[in-house]
This record gives sequence, C-alpha cells and structure tokens, in this order.
Amino acid sequence: MALCLHANRSRHMIHALARRLGTRLLRALLFVLASIGGHKSLSAQQTVINAPSVDQTAKGRVFALHESQVRQWGDTSFWQTTHFVTYGVTRNLELAVTAYNIGTPLKRLATLGVGWKGAADIPGVAAHAPQWEPKIGAGQMVAIPLRGERLGVWSYLQASARLPGLRTRLMAGVSDGPPAMFGKATTHFMGSFEQPLAVLPGALGHTLHDFTLLGEWWAGQHEFADFVPGFNWHRGKSVVILGYKFANTPGTRGDGIVIEFGRTF
Repeated sequence: MALCLHANRSRHMIHALARRLGTRLLRALLFVLASIGGHKSLSAQQTVINAPSVDQTAKGRVFALHESQVRQWGDTSFWQTTHFVTYGVTRNLELAVTAYNIGTPLKRLATLGVGWKGAADIPGVAAHAPQWEPKIGAGQMVAIPLRGERLGVWSYLQASARLPGLRTRLMAGVSDGPPAMFGKATTHFMGSFEQPLAVLPGALGHTLHDFTLLGEWWAGQHEFADFVPGFNWHRGKSVVILGYKFANTPGTRGDGIVIEFGRTF
C-alpha cells in the first residue's frame, strides 16, 4: 500500500512538473513567434481536420469554421458539432474561440475554448533548406466546461516539414489536455499528413488542383483518440473538408462522418 501511494504521488509530481515546464516553454515560444517577422502568411485551413495546422490566419483577417461529426446508423447515432473563429494578430500569431461537442445527444465534454496558436519558420533551418518548409508551432486553449467538468488548459507543440517533389506535408507533435476537453488528463502524440493532388501528372493534376488528401491520428484513449482520413477542397477564401473517423478502440461506436466548412473574411 505504501509503495502504491508513493508511486501515485511520484506520477502526480511528474505530471505537474511536466505541465509547469510545458507552460514555460510555450510562453517562451510565443515570444519567439511574435518576434519573427519573416513568416509568410498562408491561405489555408487552420486545422488539418481536428489537429492544429501550422497555417495561420492572415494578420487582420478572420477565419470561421463549422464541423459536424455524424453517425446515423446501427444502434448508435449522434450529431456533434465544433465551431471556431480565429483572428490574425500578427503573421505568426492568431487568437481563437472554439465551442466543442455541441450537439445531440448532450455530452458532458461540451466545452468553450479561448486561446492562441502560433507558427513560424524554424530559425536557421528554413534558410538552409527552404524546399522542406520546416516550421514549428504551438498553442494553448483555456477549456471552460459547459457541463460540470473543471476548468483546464490544453497545450501543444508541433513541428512540420514538406517533402520536396511530392509536396507532402508531415506534422508531428505532443498534446497535453485536460478532462474538460479530453475526458481525462492526458499527454499524447498527434500527427498528420497533407498530400496536394496538384502534383499528379497532366490533366488529372490540373483537374484536382484544389484538392488535398489528408490524414491525422491522435494517440491514446480519450475524446480525440482516433484516425481520420479524408480530403479537402480549397479555393480562394473557402475550404470544405470531408473525412471519416475511426476510433482507436474498436467497438466504441465512435466512428462517423466528419464534414467541415470554413471561410476567411
């Protein structure tokens, strides 16, 4: 019993220390992101599907997105929505307000999030290998529960690069989330790929120029723990995303269709 209590205390101390260090790192990175002026504003979606993207809302512009997750078959059905709005403060920093898990049936993880996201070229690396488009990103969201959970903070760090030739963008990062958003306190891996179809040869590539194949995965066992393949259509100020999510745990009946509509104003 004493060993068990000691082990539990040790785990709690490690998690607390990791969160304190993570917060300090994020604050330092925020200062760096706000200070770098050479990052080019991009006109793409601010998330891959649910995972944060290194794309940023242009300075002085607003990006709004609606997401629906739908399952209307078998013995389980749901319609859960996410809505978010971002505002570009600088070329490297945006503010965001997001409403998670609004729908039917009612979920205890319905949450309002308020926070920031930043991204920039990796100093020193981007100058020597610009064709790889190496970027680093970070963000935090204060999770304000709407149905009974405690206030929490979601933090994440990520790195991204694009493969020359194929133009495939790969992202890998670590996410630390509270029970209010994830159903439990959890630290986990998140990753994604984005493959523009414009690289296809000839008329096919020209026809599919506005389409990108997507895939993202959140490791672990929590509210976001799934693999979502799909594609997006992006033209001008508008983006449409269609995917299908597969829960990490088979049989949980959390699989469903994902549809998103976004626009920059």
